[in-house]
Amino acid sequence: MRDAFIFTGHRVIFSVRPTRLFRISCSGALNNARRLPNRRTKNTAIWKSPLLAKKQPRSTIYFEMNRHERGLEFKVGAFVFVGLAMLGALIVQFGRLGEGFKIYYPLTVRFSDASGLLKGSDVLLAGAKLGKVSGGPRMVREGQGVDVPLKIYDYIKVPEGSKFTVGSSGLLGDRFVNVVMPPGQPKAFLAPNTHISGARETGIDDITREGGALLTELRGTVQRLNQETLSSENTQNLKASMEHLNQATSALAESSKKLDGVIDEADSTMASAKKAADNLQNAIDDTRKVLRTATQGKGLVATLLNNQELANDLHALISNLRAHGVLFYRDSAATTQTKPQEQTKPARQTRGR
Repeated sequence: MRDAFIFTGHRVIFSVRPTRLFRISCSGALNNARRLPNRRTKNTAIWKSPLLAKKQPRSTIYFEMNRHERGLEFKVGAFVFVGLAMLGALIVQFGRLGEGFKIYYPLTVRFSDASGLLKGSDVLLAGAKLGKVSGGPRMVREGQGVDVPLKIYDYIKVPEGSKFTVGSSGLLGDRFVNVVMPPGQPKAFLAPNTHISGARETGIDDITREGGALLTELRGTVQRLNQETLSSENTQNLKASMEHLNQATSALAESSKKLDGVIDEADSTMASAKKAADNLQNAIDDTRKVLRTATQGKGLVATLLNNQELANDLHALISNLRAHGVLFYRDSAATTQTKPQEQTKPARQTRGR
């Protein structure tokens, strides 16, 4: 001890022993204390009060500190153990270490191109993880493409008809296997060790590859265009065509000036034709009115057209005038009409017999 404490009215002696026991001797009551430099005697530190005037009964108290220290160490150890256990549980639950304690069933998907898929890549269904890639792509013995082995959680069932594609998180993100479920209620599920045909979504690698092929084709097209289309002969022909086009444009400008007069004459002709059409329409309207009056009116023409008896009498009058004249007029048309009727009646009777 570097410092000593003087308590008024008592003396305290601490003795440190190899057995880790502390001996405390106390005399008197504890009063006000003031701090003074200590005084050591071998292994004993003595604190005494200068105001101590008379002797008082001394009581020695022995405390066995091993029991207290063991209890404290047990509490600290238990606290550390619980903390480490909780930390380990969190690591197992949220870390990759917990993957080894889960149960899977295998599936194999064949892709035409599985570049970017690595062992441990995620298998996602609508953004939720349902497994992982258990190994890298493997070449197939028959056919084209590669086989990618998958490990699916045992408690997840994948419906039959699901579509497996190689997707990427963004343009430059990691590759993963995306599972798209078929529409409707699933009727059956994929069994373990099933082989499925997969597809590949368009990513930055595919766009780069297609862009490179497109640039190659475009470069070849430009070269052919320079060699064939933009040759010296085609250039001269193009110049000649432009000259002919300029000449045709000039001739068209001159013709358009003459065409203005023709258009004016055509306008006047159309105006006169319109007037004639209007007059013809008026004449047609007048004719319709006359015919309506003749057929529906009370005049002679309407009577002749509507009264059949009067028409027959007029026809007979004209026939008598043609046959006998005005001076020797007689009604022979009626006699002529009755004779054929009389001649036809016996004929009908003979036929009846």
